[in-house]
Amino acid sequence: MEKKRVLMVISQENFRDEELLHPSEVFRQKGFEVVVAAGEKKEALGSYGAKVTPDMTIDEAGKQSFDAVVIVGGNGSRIHLWGNQTLFNLVRAHHATGRPLGAICIAPVVLAQAGLLKGVDATMYKSADTSEEFAKHGVKTSEKDVVVSGSIVTGNGPAAARKFGAAVASLVEPEK
Repeated sequence: MEKKRVLMVISQENFRDEELLHPSEVFRQKGFEVVVAAGEKKEALGSYGAKVTPDMTIDEAGKQSFDAVVIVGGNGSRIHLWGNQTLFNLVRAHHATGRPLGAICIAPVVLAQAGLLKGVDATMYKSADTSEEFAKHGVKTSEKDVVVSGSIVTGNGPAAARKFGAAVASLVEPEK
């Protein structure tokens, strides 16, 4: 049987380390292949020093199929991922397949901007700008750590990273 493939999208700099590393660990423990994408294939740097060389660019990832797509948060997401049309195209196309789509911390704003969270229960790391973006795009804001709404999973930040990863994994491969 082929391994399930999970795409994790990070910002080129200042992605939140735990939001990449903890869900990745959960996915690998389930036997999933983890593929990392960013704006460029050069080394990306996390907020707390994690260094990752992406496997592909976001543009290249948009030409492939994955069992799940997860967008990692961190301050770099505001700069590199919010408003990113290439990423919007990727998440819209993936969402249309009905496969799991996840975003954590401030990254759920990407899903809101892409038009995927209108009228949907979702959570995020609460700040003035994330709250404003959620309101602007008609998202039903939840106070929960992790929210599953159909095939979309959102998490509110690094403390929820493992729980978030487990929620995505359970949609990729439900417990028997």
